[in-house]
Amino acid sequence: MNPMRKKCVKEEICEDVMIKILDFLPSKSLAKFKCVSKCWEKYITDCRCRRWIQKPYLVGFFCQHFEVPRVPMRTNFFSSSQSVIDGTFDESLDNLFHSNARLVAASNGFLLCYVKKVHYYVYNPATSQLLVLPKTQICMEDDEYNPPPIGFICKVDNPDNKDIISFTIVRYAIPDYQSNLQFAVTIESFSSETNAWTANKIILDVPVGLFRSTQSPSASVIDGVFCWLDDSLQITVYDSIYKSFWALKLPEDRERGKSGGCYLGSSAGGLYFALNIRFEATIIVWYLVSNIRSRDAVWVKKYVGNVGSTVLQCRKDFGLEGYHRIVLKTMVIHPTVPHIFYLGFLRKVISYDFEMDVAQLVYNFSGTSPTERYKFFPYEWNQWPRRLL
Repeated sequence: MNPMRKKCVKEEICEDVMIKILDFLPSKSLAKFKCVSKCWEKYITDCRCRRWIQKPYLVGFFCQHFEVPRVPMRTNFFSSSQSVIDGTFDESLDNLFHSNARLVAASNGFLLCYVKKVHYYVYNPATSQLLVLPKTQICMEDDEYNPPPIGFICKVDNPDNKDIISFTIVRYAIPDYQSNLQFAVTIESFSSETNAWTANKIILDVPVGLFRSTQSPSASVIDGVFCWLDDSLQITVYDSIYKSFWALKLPEDRERGKSGGCYLGSSAGGLYFALNIRFEATIIVWYLVSNIRSRDAVWVKKYVGNVGSTVLQCRKDFGLEGYHRIVLKTMVIHPTVPHIFYLGFLRKVISYDFEMDVAQLVYNFSGTSPTERYKFFPYEWNQWPRRLL
């Protein structure tokens, strides 16, 4: 061997680590790097094959707790399979980047968060990717007690490149005098394609009362239509495609005056309204069978479940020895299985299957403050998309 030849030290990176690193790159970059070597071509081919194989959804919900003021909010994620609630606590998604971040909404594996002074940002908990958004044009009072109605939707624009998504955020202003009917509404929206907030004033065909949505400020979004349930038990609807705004009627056969809390959510592409009967812990669920853009809502009663009776039959399993009644405080529908709900009461989180009449303890937040409040956010992730546009 020529002694003058420089010795090259080749440090090998194990195949699993290399594939994991390349797996975070977008498709265009992978296509360029295939020319580096035969080994890289093999690694990249492996990455691309695994990326486009349809894998099971990661579904579950985020639970954010609010305690006394000036104490950082805590966020937990609970995962499940599509059909079975196993109560798994997944610490890998228990991070919103900022300790004081308030979770606002979730869509397609991405989270919309809010922090004072930082304002809104979009976060991918699977890859820790963060995108801070510009300041909004309209100043709205925004805290955990008075959040403005807001909606968040992420979508894949190019089916041939599922690495990149675009997203839209919609919110509207609540007037100071909420008891008066409004003849116009100001919609403020953000598009990742333009990276700018725009405000538009919409003249209403029919006057609508605008109220806050402290229980569920995040909208359910179906086919570009944003739906909110406000504190007056009214559903307000904004069609982001046709730029129209109206109020949707609730089910007519709901038991008025007995409500202990209501919920509006989407699952498997459908819109559902749930009513919690006060002091009975009974939940009635309706399904919207009419077109989401129809002004004449047609609801069908889908499920009725006496959750309290089912839970109290197994008091020991739920740590409820000595209890004769439970009061449900929070509920959210499973993202892909409409007959399963997550429910919160007495610092406990349970799942309830309406079809099987089966309740299961998901988690017990023992040792927390009795005044602590919870908010649930359904979460669904299908391995892609990875990158924000």
